[in-house]
Amino acid sequence: MSKKEEKYSKVKTEGVFNLNQTAKEFNLTTAELVAFHNQYCAIHELLPLSLPKYVEYIYLPTKNFLERDIKLLKSTKLTLPEELSDKTYGVMINFLPKDLKIHYKIKVKRTAHFLEIFKEKTYINNEEINQTIEQLFEKAEQVLYPLQIITDEKGRLFQIINSEEIKKRWEKDCKPKLEDYYKSETAENIISKLDQSFEDVNEKKELLERNLFYKLFFQPLYTSYPDFFKQKRLQIYFSSISNEISYGADCTLEREFTRGDKIALRISGKEEGNIFNENIEKGEIELLYKFHKKSKEIFSITGFASAVEDGVPHKIVFQLYEMQNS
Repeated sequence: MSKKEEKYSKVKTEGVFNLNQTAKEFNLTTAELVAFHNQYCAIHELLPLSLPKYVEYIYLPTKNFLERDIKLLKSTKLTLPEELSDKTYGVMINFLPKDLKIHYKIKVKRTAHFLEIFKEKTYINNEEINQTIEQLFEKAEQVLYPLQIITDEKGRLFQIINSEEIKKRWEKDCKPKLEDYYKSETAENIISKLDQSFEDVNEKKELLERNLFYKLFFQPLYTSYPDFFKQKRLQIYFSSISNEISYGADCTLEREFTRGDKIALRISGKEEGNIFNENIEKGEIELLYKFHKKSKEIFSITGFASAVEDGVPHKIVFQLYEMQNS
């Protein structure tokens, strides 16, 4: 490479060339970019400062190009994580208009063959659960853990491989204790329904996905994003209205790494129309996923989903963050 070539990098433009935007991306003024480009380009590639012009290539200072290039995502495909890891996430969910807040920690261990999940105690409005029915559900939920999951190639929950162990934990340990402790018709009805659910949790995965952690953490996002973009459908269950809402969403893979050197994926959409909501206000969804640059594992998920029922807006605000020293 000649000294002249070392000074500049020849970069192919994408789409319509935007002088102001390109100059900003490479930390140059428009005058600096045009002057540098015209110094090294061929005569037919000369670029005017003010008049728009089609240009296939631009010539940039190598230093500016490299500083920008290191910040850019090189692939439009998110690949499923393969590295072994052991992470702890903090999960916070706020249900509106009730203003009901829950939070808990959840551990995700990635082995060579499956993911093992363990959920810690749930807190409601920063306090331990003290209502009888909620306590019953909390104790029953612990039967699931540790939960061993296999995903498909896109990261979607595919199979619960220890469903038989979960069934045994329920039948031999948890169920007898609950029946002995909770003596009411309501409790009996709940335990009966739980009995059906734990019979084969692998056949009841849709119930697990009503939990927003599982719905969002196991979204099929490990796929290709042509031109850093694709569209998808997303369903979120709202317990406050006992209904699942479908959204048509745009997924945008950010070309530039975040300030924290993470890969960012934005999901934005609106509730899909149907014969029941044709002329009424519709809900929205806004989510931001951040992935580790190297491993592609989830670092954080933040955002909300909303719906409108009988003129009343309902909203779920979700936050998940990888905790330090996990």
